[in-house]
Amino acid sequence: MRNIVVSIGNGLLAEAITKMLNESDEFQPFCITDNKKNDLVDQCKTLSAETVLAEVSYNSNTTINTRLAQAKEIRQKMPECKIVLLCDENSSPDIARDVMLSKKDGLIDAFFYSSVTGKYLLAALSAL
Repeated sequence: MRNIVVSIGNGLLAEAITKMLNESDEFQPFCITDNKKNDLVDQCKTLSAETVLAEVSYNSNTTINTRLAQAKEIRQKMPECKIVLLCDENSSPDIARDVMLSKKDGLIDAFFYSSVTGKYLLAALSAL
């Protein structure tokens, strides 16, 4: 099993993704709510995360700049940890563009829109 840290502010979405990952028998998910900038980094280190799935939104602790700073720090401390960002491309097209460019620039390993199916998300995470 691979340890995956899930940092998603939307409680229903976080619960659904965590449940799906847990039922896959491939991942051991840890759902966290990071209230401070370094919480995600610290939790990834503590939990020996192999993957981190983090939501990007307009909220202060989940902006693209915050997530990219966290990704940089995670890469420095845990170079093998995969960084995956999740965003809503319909309600936040500018965030979706920034997330896509982050992948293009090699700052993250993958990104997904929240509209993808659970099966696709699971398969893509498994393929990382």
